[in-house]
Amino acid sequence: MSDAFKLATVSSAGSPRFVAIVLDDKAVALDAVLPRLNVNFPVASGSMLGLLDNWDRNFDVLCQAVSLLKKDGLDDPRWKKATSAVANLHLYAPIPRPPKMFYAAINYPRPPRPGDENKKKDDSIVRRPYMFEKTANCVSGPFDDVMKPIGYDEIDGEVELGVVMGRGGMRIAPDRAMEHVAGFMICNDLTVRNFRKPGELPTPGPDWFGSKCHDGFAPLGPYLVPRAFVPDCRNLRLILRVNGDVRQDGNTKDMIHSPEAQIAHLSNQINFEPGDVISTGTPNGIGLITGKYINAGDLIEAEIDLLGCQRNRLVAAG
Repeated sequence: MSDAFKLATVSSAGSPRFVAIVLDDKAVALDAVLPRLNVNFPVASGSMLGLLDNWDRNFDVLCQAVSLLKKDGLDDPRWKKATSAVANLHLYAPIPRPPKMFYAAINYPRPPRPGDENKKKDDSIVRRPYMFEKTANCVSGPFDDVMKPIGYDEIDGEVELGVVMGRGGMRIAPDRAMEHVAGFMICNDLTVRNFRKPGELPTPGPDWFGSKCHDGFAPLGPYLVPRAFVPDCRNLRLILRVNGDVRQDGNTKDMIHSPEAQIAHLSNQINFEPGDVISTGTPNGIGLITGKYINAGDLIEAEIDLLGCQRNRLVAAG
């Protein structure tokens, strides 16, 4: 057992949700460990947002908890009752209702599209982060079924590195941005590409809310991995599979605007809160470019180095 750990929001056999420390393939209820620690302040452990609200302090407590578990071993009778195989638990989104969720558009180099041959080279450069929001109703768990919206067939998946804020603030300098980050998780930015019909609206451009903000269209997790255990968030492989067929296979090193740049950009407009999520963009291979979309019954797998793999099935309504 290494000192690295993950965090998950889980339940067991109909129990209320609780936060667990995940070590390899085992999960230990955090509330069972805290009473054994020599800490002279309360730790808000009932939810992931509670932990994130005082992340710098609580991360130290979590590290103490893992050291104790490693010293005793999970087979110790004191921990056996509080320990479960991850496979036997229900995993929710690590943060079931993030305060805010921001998504980056066009943050990886895109292959040429029909008509691009007439563009100047500079026309394809994204000169600043290009962001949109998803709403909390979009959140789904890492292994939940996702309902296919009625009347729409061009459903797309986008595997993305999610950044979870552990410290709030405004006007954050890029070189201090990572100090505000608690950790990372997998995000899948599901999208209805044909939500906007020709002639429906008088102005050009995407309908971000209409295409992005459907119930369940933001699977998160399975884990929140603390920043300390991700040595380089700019060198992680991202893969999206549909029924085992690889649709996307990229690396975060190809981002146009780094997570730090996105945090700095957004913090000039909004005051970050602990638990806010930034989904940092997706590599090549989306259905919008390839013409390959996701159909009812298809299994979507989104995987990122060190962060695990989520599996969601798109199901027909009703």
